[in-house]
Amino acid sequence: MDKSSVGKVIVVDDSQFIRYLVRDILEKEGFSVVTLPDGQALFACEELKDADALLLDVVLPDTDGFTLCRKLRMHPEFTHLPVIFLTAFEAQNTRIRSFEVGGNDYLVKPIHPQELLARVRIHVRLRQYVKELEEKTRKLEELAAELEHLAFFDPLTGIPNRRAFDQRLNEMEANYLRYQTPYTLVVIDIDHFKLYNDAFGHHKGDELLRSLAAVFGASVRGGDFVARFGGEEFVVLCFGAKEEEGEKVAERLREKVKECSFPHPKSPVARVVTVSCGVCGRENAASATDLFIFADRALYFAKQTGRNRVCAFSDIQEKERAFKERDA
Repeated sequence: MDKSSVGKVIVVDDSQFIRYLVRDILEKEGFSVVTLPDGQALFACEELKDADALLLDVVLPDTDGFTLCRKLRMHPEFTHLPVIFLTAFEAQNTRIRSFEVGGNDYLVKPIHPQELLARVRIHVRLRQYVKELEEKTRKLEELAAELEHLAFFDPLTGIPNRRAFDQRLNEMEANYLRYQTPYTLVVIDIDHFKLYNDAFGHHKGDELLRSLAAVFGASVRGGDFVARFGGEEFVVLCFGAKEEEGEKVAERLREKVKECSFPHPKSPVARVVTVSCGVCGRENAASATDLFIFADRALYFAKQTGRNRVCAFSDIQEKERAFKERDA
């Protein structure tokens, strides 16, 4: 084994002679060696967690090696720690028991230096391979979690994105079809966002989107779902709410935005940032697809009639007809 890659070995034996002998053999080959006289010292040893192999005497003054090995294997961090038993007994049942309690190898005293080195080298090498594999697995898990986050969360605002919204909408629709659990969709649009970007620049526009995402997240009810749908448009799914209650949620969001008083000097609506909201309850739509179409129609009506307001689909049908007749 290359000396730059040798590992740490802990030796537990009640014989000082054996401890010194093993340490001398291993240290000459570049191993870091810690020697201990009994089981109590082993569990008190802070270097145990970093060990690459454990040489464990079967007979100890305060316990026996089999009991120690069994206790070690109860701790997840020592599941893969190689344990090589040292014993003066070569009986078959002793060998069998050493493997039954979780041992990896078996070395009979008197110790032969070349055999000791060969066994320790291979177990340390395997331990290091396991450590490398564990580290790579950890990094892969972190990467998978990051990719999943990127897939379902908007990178700018940090809130769920359109894909996450579609998934949550499907879940709520399934609940509605199976249990008749009501839900309502709120579609939110920032009034004259283009003028805001023109006045302050896209960097400030991004800051505004992040700020509004935080306002929406802090202002909805528990169980409601907020997502950025795209551009300056946000959506809220109000779980367990019919249209009337969803309308109240939307009105609260509109008021909270206005209360924040984000300056918007170019807006013809107000001197501060405002939002328009369209609302539709599932009870007023034939499907989840219609639900979005109707909420979007309500939003369009809110924008047509002055912005900075909430319009519910059930309330706009008559108003839409009157509006069209007036413009005719």
